[in-house]
Amino acid sequence: MSLAVAIASQAAALDVAHLPAEAVDWAKVAIIDAIGCALAGAGEDASKIALRVCLAPGGGGAATCAALGVAERLPALDAAFVNGVSGHALDFDDTSKSMAGHPTVVILPALLAAAEEVGASGRDLVEAYVTGLEAATRIARGVNFHHYEKGWHPTATLGIFGAAAACSRLLALDIPRAAHALGICVSLASGVKSNFGSPTKPLHAGAASRNGLLAAKLAQQGFTASADAFEHPQGFLAVFNGEGNFDSGRIVSGWGQPLDLLDPGISIKKYPCVYSIHAAIDCAISLQQKHRFPSDSIRRVVVTMHRRRLLPHVQRDAQSPLSAKFSLAYGVARGLADGRVSIAHFEGEAHRNPAIRRVMGLVATQAHSDDANDYAATVQVDLADGRSLTESVHAPLGSGVRSPLPDCMLKAKFQDCAGRVLAPAQAQSLFELLRGLEALPDVRALTRLAQPQESA
Repeated sequence: MSLAVAIASQAAALDVAHLPAEAVDWAKVAIIDAIGCALAGAGEDASKIALRVCLAPGGGGAATCAALGVAERLPALDAAFVNGVSGHALDFDDTSKSMAGHPTVVILPALLAAAEEVGASGRDLVEAYVTGLEAATRIARGVNFHHYEKGWHPTATLGIFGAAAACSRLLALDIPRAAHALGICVSLASGVKSNFGSPTKPLHAGAASRNGLLAAKLAQQGFTASADAFEHPQGFLAVFNGEGNFDSGRIVSGWGQPLDLLDPGISIKKYPCVYSIHAAIDCAISLQQKHRFPSDSIRRVVVTMHRRRLLPHVQRDAQSPLSAKFSLAYGVARGLADGRVSIAHFEGEAHRNPAIRRVMGLVATQAHSDDANDYAATVQVDLADGRSLTESVHAPLGSGVRSPLPDCMLKAKFQDCAGRVLAPAQAQSLFELLRGLEALPDVRALTRLAQPQESA
């Protein structure tokens, strides 16, 4: 049995018709958060450009699917692309420790577009989402963390398989066709971390979402891929990871035992920046809120994090709103100076604030190698009055099932994001509809509510 067939078989064997209530709840949390992030990101330049390109004359297909947060409707593939870009434009969307990337922002836009085309139910959407997340994270377990550290952007290079598996489930593809969809994705997977801090990073998510749906649609119509696209000497595993740097056995074993959605689970962001620095920001905010020191009294800052979180893309200076999202020094300086980190801190000229830049220049880092605490952080601040203050966080609040974001915070985040494009009453109605998603007869009621209404 080829690896593509084995993955497709495992995906088909998942008993999503009898999901535990906890899994349904977490799937809804992920979907709520992703739609909120897409609504907030719809006004970003990257999203506007993507939409303009897709609306240009010469596009193909009926415009039956919603572009979230704007009034336009698009063909399914274009909707998956634009909504994927919007969902990742603010870097506020969920993350997966297994995947070392952002799964829902790739899986959900493809699923929404497919669901609109066929009139799928909310329950159909939930079941397909769980399938796609399991596929993406099981493939990730076979290639990470070498895949991530090598420079690939797993959101795109692994998320695409999640999108294809999810859409294969929703479109009721049989195992051979679902395997071909995965094989097609081997040649469509792309995205490197050198483009972090630029609009091309959210482009990765949009392209992967579109291509995952495209692969499923092609396979549905009889398009085929090589049976050994994954394990061939020049296939996905060898090319993307290199011989000896992957374990195909981990890809096919343990599906749903438990679901990756439940262990280790997905993490919901509190701040619109790279997740690797969230624990350090938590420490910085806690220090400011506990001790209330003026920022000009700070003389030295030392941040200790796992070596995996101190890769080059978080060591960059904040030279633009986007690059600020990947600057450890900027996020920590904001937390220490302001006692909070918000969307506004990554807009306009906020990254040029002289007081913040002074503190940024005082930030030093050191690494630890405790793999059991790879999202932990410690921040030490030395003040002009001689005090040395220290705060440690084992894991950011919102990091999976062990530290879930309270529902009030999830709702507040959604309303803050959705309120950038929707009237308050409409945002509230959308949140309530999503909370009962599994009972929704037709997903198109959801997508209609996620677009601005003339009466709003």
